[in-house]
Amino acid sequence: MIGGTLLAWMGWVLVLFRIDPQESGLPGLALFYLTLFVSLVGTLATFGVLYRVHLLKRRELLSREVKISFRHGVMLSLVAVISLALSAQALLFWWNFLALIIFVAAIEYGFLLVNESRRN
Repeated sequence: MIGGTLLAWMGWVLVLFRIDPQESGLPGLALFYLTLFVSLVGTLATFGVLYRVHLLKRRELLSREVKISFRHGVMLSLVAVISLALSAQALLFWWNFLALIIFVAAIEYGFLLVNESRRN
């Protein structure tokens, strides 16, 4: 996971310094946001696993902790990238951000309900 994350960050830096957004247009912007998203997912998931395993001492089922950290990484990265894209278009207002947070929280709540129903 760490190796993939480092490769993703190198790809993002490459996109950042080698692709001109004026010349490339929409594909260049899509590549920028996609590489940023993948890099953030890897970083947040890695830090999430480290936090859950080493600080919270949850070591009984490592695959479950990785799955949860990856899910959180994806959702937090979506919030960050969507917020950045809205901000670039001057469309990021507090109600948009609040709606995005509520949407992500509802998805997480759905995952928690499904996991709880599987335990019972």
